[in-house]
Amino acid sequence: MSCAKVSGALIVCLPLILIAYALLWRRLRSVFWFSLALIAVGTGYLMATGATDDIARIWLVPEKQSKKINPAAQVR
Repeated sequence: MSCAKVSGALIVCLPLILIAYALLWRRLRSVFWFSLALIAVGTGYLMATGATDDIARIWLVPEKQSKKINPAAQVR
């Protein structure tokens, strides 16, 4: 796995896990565990399609370098 794929997955899933923990841990633990399973499946799908690579490049690469990486985005 590439570094971009893992870092993109962390960018996506960590906030979701923290929100699920804050909302569900004390009241509905079974729903919390189910939400973790859904987050894992969704993140796995994003990793399989390559979307986490794009997310990591958007968040971690400075603007000047991201234009060099994805020149198709500049087509009007």
